[in-house]
Amino acid sequence: MGHAVEAKRRPRRSYSRDREITVAAILAAAEIEFATNGFVAARTESIAARANVVKGMIFHYFKSKEGLFEAILERAYQPFSEALDKSVERNQTATNSLLSFLETLLTVMSSRPLSPVIFMLESIQGGGEHFHKLGMPSLYSRIEALLKKGIAADEFRAMDPWHGAVNIVGLCGFYYCAANNLPRVGKGSKPLSEAALKKHAIEVMAFVRKGITGKPRKNSSPNTICAASL
Repeated sequence: MGHAVEAKRRPRRSYSRDREITVAAILAAAEIEFATNGFVAARTESIAARANVVKGMIFHYFKSKEGLFEAILERAYQPFSEALDKSVERNQTATNSLLSFLETLLTVMSSRPLSPVIFMLESIQGGGEHFHKLGMPSLYSRIEALLKKGIAADEFRAMDPWHGAVNIVGLCGFYYCAANNLPRVGKGSKPLSEAALKKHAIEVMAFVRKGITGKPRKNSSPNTICAASL
């Protein structure tokens, strides 16, 4: 009798394994599709073909293309948010909190190189509508608060913390958005290799460290800075 009960339970465990494998395959395929085409142009047929599942499985597990896209956004956003949580929770200076966060953020991006691309396409094509719908706290706003803390403690130079936050995130993530174009301009054939991403992280960290503490030139304004760069 005991063996009969055990035999009946096996299909349930098998189903659970099959579900995990299928969902993981769909998410992996969807990440590529959304990073390539964005939400509007992404095709569930292409996702199903890449995941080697029937199209109906996508709707079975995620209900709709939008549901699948939002699952991708949540999966991509979570490690970024957790990295910032851990950095802010520690009892340390604003400088160390920011640099600790950036170090973790860059590590996460290197392991999930399509995430920054998906975020940028959602911002360009959707105006961040799905981020808002999901109630995701803005990384910009949270980094802005950290910059304000550093300015108040006289750790950071005077700056516009909002623009500072936007540019710090862009500095980390835009590299991944430009990666496919970099070989065409003669700057290495493998921009997403471990060696190239290590160089990227080193330069970002050095750039931010110097940028948040460096003193702007006397009598400089946004207009004169822009003019000087032309």
